[in-house]
Amino acid sequence: MTAPASRYPPETLKADYLRTALGLAATAGPLALAGGQAHPLVAVPLAAGAALFIWLGGRTLLRGRVRYLLLPDGLAVEGGLFAGLLAWDRITDVKLRYYAVKKDRSGGWMQLTLRAGRRRHSIESQLTGFDGIAARVAALVVERNLPVDETTRENFMSLGHYM
Repeated sequence: MTAPASRYPPETLKADYLRTALGLAATAGPLALAGGQAHPLVAVPLAAGAALFIWLGGRTLLRGRVRYLLLPDGLAVEGGLFAGLLAWDRITDVKLRYYAVKKDRSGGWMQLTLRAGRRRHSIESQLTGFDGIAARVAALVVERNLPVDETTRENFMSLGHYM
C-alpha cells in the first residue's frame, strides 16, 4: 500500500512567487528604468540580485510540478527535473536540518536531505505528507544503522521519531 501523493501546497508556492515578483521589481525594475545607463557599481549587484530571484522563481515553478510517492521500495519523485526513485536500499546519507526564521527559533522549517550515491534530493517540511516521509526515513536509519549526526538525530526526535 502506498501513501497518497505529497505535493507542496499552493499557499506556500504563492508566497514564494510573491517574493520572486517583489525581488524582481526591486532589482530588475531599477535596471529597466535606467535603460542601460546604470553605473556598473549599481548595475552589477542589481543584476546579480535579479538573477537570484529568477532562480527562486524557477525553483518554485519546479516545486509546483513535482510530487512524491512513498513506496515500499523507495521514494518516487515525479514531474520534475530530478524525477526517479530514491531506493531505500541505496540511501547512504540522511540529514534533517531546522532553519529558524526568528531569534526564538520559531516560524522555521525543516529540510530533509537524502543521498543515494551521487544523487542528492532535499524535501522541505511544507510538503504535504512530510511527516510520513520523515517517519519512514527515521525507520530506515534505524533498520540500516545509517550514521547520522547529532543535529539530525535531535531533529528527528523533535518530530517524535526516536533513534
